[in-house]
Amino acid sequence: MTLRADAQRNLDRVLVAASECFAERGVDASADEIARRAGVGHGTVFRRFPTKDALIVAVVAMQMHAVAETAEAALAEPDAGAAFAGFVRDAADAYTRNRALLDALDLCLETPEFEALVGAVRALVARAQEAGALRRDVTADDVLALVPTASRFPEVVLDGLRPPGR
Repeated sequence: MTLRADAQRNLDRVLVAASECFAERGVDASADEIARRAGVGHGTVFRRFPTKDALIVAVVAMQMHAVAETAEAALAEPDAGAAFAGFVRDAADAYTRNRALLDALDLCLETPEFEALVGAVRALVARAQEAGALRRDVTADDVLALVPTASRFPEVVLDGLRPPGR
């Protein structure tokens, strides 16, 4: 269903405001604050997103989509090890900028965006392992679980993921 131009503008403003609020305050940011920042009424937020969780899922799904695109772009890089390391750094940076990305992850496990993210990271992990740049016992789930730690200590995490002797 295509939205009217004004409705689409309001939706876009709500999503941008929600992204900013969640990035700054986590998922505890209020719908009133989001509406105020978006320049819309409280009802406008809940007309499109019937619950705060629905709004959180929409925002986090957009962010997961962006991280998945980063992983997919890394798959095209010629050096599998450098591509993997670059992805870990980029994902950690995304987490640093917006901690709601992982705080609300449990709400998004069934979304197509999460499935796409996991699929892209699996391919990236397999490629790095085949190139000998990543330990064989590491999974995509491990990599995604390490992102919060990598946001503070990226090189330590990457060193721990390399095969012994590399």
